[in-house]
Amino acid sequence: MAVSVVQKVQGQERTASAESLLDATAAILSEITTIEVSFSEISRRAGVNAAMIKYYFGNKEGLLLALLERDAESSMAALEHLVAMDMPADKKLKVHIEGIINAYYKSPYINRLIHYIVDTGGDVSKKRVSEFFIEPMLRAYKAIVAQGVHEGVLREIDPGLLYYCLVGAADHIFHAGYSVPMTLGTDGLDYEIKQRYLDMVSGIFLRGLAPDR
Repeated sequence: MAVSVVQKVQGQERTASAESLLDATAAILSEITTIEVSFSEISRRAGVNAAMIKYYFGNKEGLLLALLERDAESSMAALEHLVAMDMPADKKLKVHIEGIINAYYKSPYINRLIHYIVDTGGDVSKKRVSEFFIEPMLRAYKAIVAQGVHEGVLREIDPGLLYYCLVGAADHIFHAGYSVPMTLGTDGLDYEIKQRYLDMVSGIFLRGLAPDR
């Protein structure tokens, strides 16, 4: 079911109404810390009849899978392009760290969607998440690490563990945004905090992954 639902809203078949429903879902998920979104709230935000959600996406799983896949499309294309660029591996890693933190800043619900689909979705949906998100990330990390080791700018590390480290660092501050007033003494997450965090995380990773001299 999930694959056919996603295919229905891809390419030329993706209509303005379907995009509006995905935009509304993304906006609601960015405001809360759960996956509990109602079809009525989504349809109200989108200005689209609630019946169209089932028409385009079938069910909640199909809707969330389509949103995750849409968010991943541009990010994975940019990552693939980055890997192919004529650039030192440590510079590629810095660009990627900036990109993944910016992606989570824009869409703080990404990991929640992944966990929800993997924990509660069917086998087809789980396979799709692996195909369009996890596998491309791991391929990119393997290529960047191998290049970095060859150039002498990165130490030999497990690309899979690097995936967990980077995704975890990128996700938590936005998922736990409610704690920012207490931890940082500000009203909430904003662009300046995101930039400060981005600089700190990239610095920690690049220094920590550099080979011993």
